[in-house]
Amino acid sequence: MNTRYSFPSDSLCNSSTTVPYSSSPPATEDRMARNRPAARAGAPSFLIRTAMRISRARWFNFLRRVFHYQNGSRSDLGSNPFNSSTWMTLELLALLVQISIITFTLSISKKESPIWPMRIWIVGYDIGCLLSLLLLYGRYRQLYVSQVDGFSLPDVEQQRSSEDSRFSHLMNKCRTSLELFFAIWFVMGNVWVFDSRFGSFQRAPNLHVLCISLLAWNALSYSFPFLLFLLLCCCVPLISSVLGYNMNMGAADKGASDDQISRLPSWRYKRVDSNLEAGNSAPANEDPECCICLAKYKEKEEVRKLPCSHMFHLKCVDQWLRILSCCPLCKQELER
Repeated sequence: MNTRYSFPSDSLCNSSTTVPYSSSPPATEDRMARNRPAARAGAPSFLIRTAMRISRARWFNFLRRVFHYQNGSRSDLGSNPFNSSTWMTLELLALLVQISIITFTLSISKKESPIWPMRIWIVGYDIGCLLSLLLLYGRYRQLYVSQVDGFSLPDVEQQRSSEDSRFSHLMNKCRTSLELFFAIWFVMGNVWVFDSRFGSFQRAPNLHVLCISLLAWNALSYSFPFLLFLLLCCCVPLISSVLGYNMNMGAADKGASDDQISRLPSWRYKRVDSNLEAGNSAPANEDPECCICLAKYKEKEEVRKLPCSHMFHLKCVDQWLRILSCCPLCKQELER
């Protein structure tokens, strides 16, 4: 145990200077003092600043929202991070690029004659991209309608809830069918392209390269959940333990302003009739209790709705948003 004492020196009676006394030898203590700051200066400080910038970046927060959504409940469409305007724009650009490349390659490879029906697989993939465009438009329309309804009266929401629930059910069926089609088409493409018994590269080089590129893109898309798990559950905790900085708390100091909170829709809570609930015509995103205070909603009690369609007590969520500008359930941040 290294205990320090302090006492005034005889030669410095009129001075306030104190001389430290240590039980450790002076040479050992000086060596330790020189080594301690050297271990935390230089490169580690640069790495910590880099980790802080990464943890506060928008794309890192988006990946955390995606991981939370994939491992949580998907009953609410608004909690889906893939329904953000930025992601939907990137998805639209990716689909348009794929359709353009496929159309151009098919136009310049009319004389190619592959042994396996690569052209049929490419055309089927192109049709799947066109159907994905229609599904993307349906998602955008559903989000736009839900945002408009968020600023309307609760009675109007109850009238439109039945139509919205049917449309949402249809969208879920179409998305599931399209995902199943792409999964089957991905397996068939691997069989047709990588079959070693029939070489297709010499007979159809353009179609062969296009098929390999599309298969690689789909393989990357299918491995995205695993890569996300590897990043957030393995790499981020390892980096945080090495650097001594929790990257998951990088955005903990971002609170919403009063103007942001006042722009969110609010109203007096009105209990939905049990007959409407039995007919599935009540809004599916209304919770019977506030997840912040764990108290059930009462008649004519002020509630507030966030952009992700989650609803809370007005006082509870306002206090929450002043500390963290994100939804307590799905972690979707407010637009600044």
